[in-house]
Amino acid sequence: MSQSNNPVRHPLTLTEQLAADRTRLANERTLLAYVRTALGLIASGTGFAEYLDSPSLRVVFILFIPVGVLVLLIGIRSFLKRLKGLNEYTEEHPSTS
Repeated sequence: MSQSNNPVRHPLTLTEQLAADRTRLANERTLLAYVRTALGLIASGTGFAEYLDSPSLRVVFILFIPVGVLVLLIGIRSFLKRLKGLNEYTEEHPSTS
């Protein structure tokens, strides 16, 4: 009597397929929000630093640039992590189509 440790794979129902699609689209929208925020920080840092006479304010705005890059990297990492989890879930449950 040999029993396998693999669970029985049931195909995704239509509801589950649509939920996976919504989750994938939400993940993409979240990535775009991270990109938008990062670009805003980088643009603000370069733009405002050019026109300021105060050295302390110039340093503050120049610091926006690495913060924007950091936000972008965090967003990409988060996107890939969630995408990997979603792909693992949908591969465990093949679609019915």
